[in-house]
Amino acid sequence: MDSRDSKEGTEGAASALGRPWRAPHDHSGPVFVSGRGSWLVDSGGHRVIDATSGALNVLCGHGVEPVLDAYLSQLRELAHIDMSQGLARPAHLLADRLRAARRRDGERFFFANSGSEAVELAVKIASLYWAAAGPAAGSRRQDIVTFERGYHGSTALCQSLSGLPQTSSTPDRCGAGVHHLTFGEFTGEGLRSQQARRHIAGQLRAILADSHAGTVLVEPLLNVGGGIRLPEGLLGDIRRICDEYGALLVLDEVFTGLGRTGAWFAHEHEGVRPDLTAFSKGLTNGVCALSAVAVDNGVLERLPSGSIVSYGHTMSASPAACAAASATLEHMRATGAVAEARDIGARLLSVLGRELRGADGVLDVRGQGLAVSVELDSADTAGNVQQTVYDLGAYTRQQGGTVMLAPPACLSSGEEERLVDHVVTAVRKSGQRKVRNRR
Repeated sequence: MDSRDSKEGTEGAASALGRPWRAPHDHSGPVFVSGRGSWLVDSGGHRVIDATSGALNVLCGHGVEPVLDAYLSQLRELAHIDMSQGLARPAHLLADRLRAARRRDGERFFFANSGSEAVELAVKIASLYWAAAGPAAGSRRQDIVTFERGYHGSTALCQSLSGLPQTSSTPDRCGAGVHHLTFGEFTGEGLRSQQARRHIAGQLRAILADSHAGTVLVEPLLNVGGGIRLPEGLLGDIRRICDEYGALLVLDEVFTGLGRTGAWFAHEHEGVRPDLTAFSKGLTNGVCALSAVAVDNGVLERLPSGSIVSYGHTMSASPAACAAASATLEHMRATGAVAEARDIGARLLSVLGRELRGADGVLDVRGQGLAVSVELDSADTAGNVQQTVYDLGAYTRQQGGTVMLAPPACLSSGEEERLVDHVVTAVRKSGQRKVRNRR
């Protein structure tokens, strides 16, 4: 992003680095050297508000000492064991705390490392569920329904579930048919309209009635697909339609889970109970890799007695990672992070909406909790706005034509004001350039 950092004095190391979602030799962008609370510092000494929360996974801010202390303490006591051979207390404790956070009995938690792995595991369990229904029913229900603009991870299987341009070139490794829900002709503010709600619900009914689909996989807020908040009431519609057709509802809350939207899980906003929930970002506040799948006992009880859920990774349910996650949950409760995410996000959305809706080049301002999106008229416009915001002092995230703000819940009132001011200034400057160019 910032060209001054592309000349960082570690060119030898950078030349050997392969970056995700970049051309092999692309080493552009800032090089960050430190982070504390809501702030990052790049190698040029430029301080910016981190409105990306790391990789959208540092909800409580950088350098949270209780989480770091718990992780390091557990590393010194017992770093890791193989979960397929033995057990460790931190994994048991974390599962119990997650069940309490979700405020429901009758769920079991399976741990993996990344969000992609969690989604793959959820899909695997759904497939086992339908296979257990018997050869006839099972073979008829293995297809999956997802949003075309949904994103479920970077493994081959997860990418084959999406219809996004950056994933559609991946060979299909899903082993089942994939059906996509679309927004049709709706754009901008129309994406979250009640007309779009009815359009999507109608599509889902038609797909479940006329296909072999038995699993519906949904992000409550489409992240990579453009920071799109689903129309109000749609998630409840999807749950009811799944019940009507006997389909499983799997929620991908890798991004939205654990406080991001102002609730512990985004489906709580509509009182929806999923059959399976995959989540990851925010689980350890960025200290280490950990993901989870919450599975309703009603799903597990359909599996044959003694059925093995055949998955696992070397570092799955690492005691140190589980200790960091438990400490993160405790810190979130102690600081009221979920309520802060709700309240800070509401203020950001309110001010940005007031200042930018209807502005030149702005198609929509939307969001929920600390996931606020300013949709602009092109990816080039969004890139220019993002660069200007960075120069002014904030680090945002670009998703196509959308600039997303996903800051941590420790943002102070002064930092809120600065962040909003930087974004509004950048968007207005972009609009002024467009007006001059038209002349």
